[in-house]
Parts: sequence; structure tokens; C-alpha cells
Amino acid sequence: MAFGSYRAFVEKLDQMGELIRFRQPVATELEITEIADREMKKPGGGKALLFEKPTIQGKVSPFPVAINTMGSDRRMALSMGAESVESVAEDLGMLMKAKPPTSWRGAAKLLATAMDLRHVRPRKVKKGPCKQVIHRFDSPPTR
Repeated sequence: MAFGSYRAFVEKLDQMGELIRFRQPVATELEITEIADREMKKPGGGKALLFEKPTIQGKVSPFPVAINTMGSDRRMALSMGAESVESVAEDLGMLMKAKPPTSWRGAAKLLATAMDLRHVRPRKVKKGPCKQVIHRFDSPPTR
């Protein structure tokens, strides 16, 4: 896997100068979308945007908003730990077109390709930031 978390990916974008941070409150109602629209229409897809204090109906949300983080070929390739998007597409294409190997050499080559792509599959975790607050609801009363 190229990055251990989405946060690590966003931090890397910041280090590379590929991220614009908005530290002041910005309204989710029309303001963020207008800023994002203007940035994404720039040549090359513009830069990634991180709104640290988005507001919802005038109140600051505890959740930051990241937009356009994979809006360029360079950032897309970076997210997958590759040199280019084309190289990833080529690897996936080879895997999709793979036929059952007819020799040991063919089996070894197919296994090597599969090992290179093992980071692609999803990971299950027991604990994580997304599980810090869990709301449980009682089922509605039956009549």
C-alpha cells in the first residue's frame, strides 16, 4: 500500500506543494463548491483543497473536507504508489487478461504480478478513527 491512511496521503500532498489549505471557516453551502469548481477547471486539474473548518448552516463542522485530492494524473499515480496512471492500468490489464498458466515460468510471472498488486485489496480493521463514535439506535416500536 502506498500510504497507511488517507491522512498520510494528504500530508504528502501538502509536503509536495500540491495542497491548498483553508484554515478559516468556509461555508459548505455554495462557497466550497465555487472554490473547488474554479480550482478543478485550471490546467492540469488544479491543486487539492483542504477546508479545515467547513461550516454547515453557520456552525463549524468537526470534520475537515478534502476535495480534488486525486484530480491530476500525478496525484492519482502518487496515491497508488506508482510512477504513472498508465503503468497501473497496464498492470491491471495484464491481470485481467491473464489466462491459466501453461508452464512454471508462466505461473511464476502471474504470481509476481499478483504479488505486486496485493496492496490493492481492502483491509478490515477492528479499531480506527472512523469507529471512535458509534451511534446505536433502538429499533422502532412495532404496532
